[in-house]
Amino acid sequence: MTTSETIGAAALADFTDLPRLGVRGAAAATWLGAQGCLIPSAPNLLTAQPQGATLLRLSQGEYLLLGSLADEGSQVAAVDAALAADATPGVYALPRQDTHAWFWLGGARAVEVLAKLCGVDLRPKAFAADAIAQTSVARLNAIVANAGSAERPAFHLLVDRPSAEYFREAVLDAMSEFDGKEVDLAAVRQYRQ
Repeated sequence: MTTSETIGAAALADFTDLPRLGVRGAAAATWLGAQGCLIPSAPNLLTAQPQGATLLRLSQGEYLLLGSLADEGSQVAAVDAALAADATPGVYALPRQDTHAWFWLGGARAVEVLAKLCGVDLRPKAFAADAIAQTSVARLNAIVANAGSAERPAFHLLVDRPSAEYFREAVLDAMSEFDGKEVDLAAVRQYRQ
């Protein structure tokens, strides 16, 4: 079975159990850089990390580190441990594990699925790879991060955790016309290779 057959036109995976961590403050960029993180150049951009994690820059001084499928969250754990052990002024932890549900949406029709749920133009010409939109998706405040490419569309979608089941159902409903399906992490790993 090929990667496109595994994912199909649209696929949704639940990454909620994967680790993630928020870091905020005037010195957050410098501190994260000292932890080996590559810092996005401006707010509303993301940068893939060499270890496989993804760092989202949500504002001038707010970051969200999303764990990797490859390292089983070891980079997030290392940054979290360093943050707990360090009292650097201007650097504060924002626990995101319990506040945000995290979904991954991929496949050739992923942008069309999102167009049914979100008023922001997320087509590649308007929403480049590595871009972030903090907007409304399925009537919920959401972070949409373009973690794919024109050839392999993929998005990280973060929403309020208590609304996770509603959000999941809304995305599955939007995917139904494209024969979308839920997939496991192994399918996502294969798609991303």
